[in-house]
Amino acid sequence: MSQATAVLPKERLNFRRTFLLGFGMFSISIASALYNAYVPLFLRHYLPSVALIGAIVAFRSLSGLILNLYFAARSDRTWTRLGRRMPYIVIGMPIAGLLFLMFPWQFGAIFLVVIDIVYAFSSNIFYAPTIALMPDVTPAPLRSQANGIINLLAGVGALLAFFGGPILYGVSRDLPFLVVGLLFFVIPALMRWGIREPADIPRSESVGLVHLWRAAVEVWRNADRTGVYLLLAIFFWTAGESSVDTFFVTYGVYHLHLTSGTAVITIGIFAVAYLLGAYPSGILSGKIGRRLTLQIGAFVLGIVFLAIPFVPSLLLLRAVAFVGGLGWALVNINGYPWVTDLTKTKMGAYTGLYILSTGLATVAAQPLIGLAMDHLGYQTLFYLSGLACLVALVLLFGTRSPQALAAK
Repeated sequence: MSQATAVLPKERLNFRRTFLLGFGMFSISIASALYNAYVPLFLRHYLPSVALIGAIVAFRSLSGLILNLYFAARSDRTWTRLGRRMPYIVIGMPIAGLLFLMFPWQFGAIFLVVIDIVYAFSSNIFYAPTIALMPDVTPAPLRSQANGIINLLAGVGALLAFFGGPILYGVSRDLPFLVVGLLFFVIPALMRWGIREPADIPRSESVGLVHLWRAAVEVWRNADRTGVYLLLAIFFWTAGESSVDTFFVTYGVYHLHLTSGTAVITIGIFAVAYLLGAYPSGILSGKIGRRLTLQIGAFVLGIVFLAIPFVPSLLLLRAVAFVGGLGWALVNINGYPWVTDLTKTKMGAYTGLYILSTGLATVAAQPLIGLAMDHLGYQTLFYLSGLACLVALVLLFGTRSPQALAAK
């Protein structure tokens, strides 16, 4: 049964706590951006095969998905004097920080691959528990607003990595990795100091992935199909957006004949619009409801993607990309909080279901859309991505709003 979504007068967002949660995602976002930018280059120094490097990165992504699902569910069963999610954060982050410091050390291919594999494990100890901590400590009606702040800080972290990382790297190859390593020691200490988890949430009786499976069965067997339709909608809109995010620069360079820098700036405008819309999106959902907010976002995103192949100029393309970024903010900020509204005691397991939906969408859609682009043309990227977002819109009509579920 969902929690009510009407904000009670006494309910106010705890900004200090929310910003501490946001700084957790801020540090994760910086680390992810720097990893994607530099670690494949380090591997390429030792490994002549790009396919082998791709296999290593793919292994990390797949193992990350599995580990995230496990630790999301496992943290529901945990309770210590540190809390439910906090043990994974205060232990996992410093270990990952220490390993992150080692990436620039050039001790050979075996050393680098081993560090990468161990880092893949340690970095996924705390990722899902960090996400699940937000609904644990935030009242249901305020979760979209909190998620907007958290995603805003995560986006700022990514931008700092993209623009500040090369500057630090130019001073010393070790410097950006040193900064992230220190953040992974400082941030968990601040979170431990400033966040107290509620002790009145009962622990799960099942363990790990069994707990996740039972949550999935619970969603499937529920007479109300909101959970099923919502997770399917998340799958489709993630499939569309992640594919555009991956292939847009390729489309810009090989179809529009832009320089790579011009194409990156254009997709960067999409990201900037998303950041600008993140917090207002959470506020809007409090005014008109999450269901309607998601429907507007999915519609805008679908129409924008379908329109891009017909845009006649770069200036107009960037304007359309800006609108698309605002639509993505409406969707991405409010999907996860609604998933957490479906449960009162299994935040970790339902977080795992959300991660599973987004992870499977990325794994399944990008190879298929890439294949379609090879055989049917680059514009196919936007036709299929736009269609995926409109399918998500249709699926959302099968849901019932959190207010209706609460009333029931």
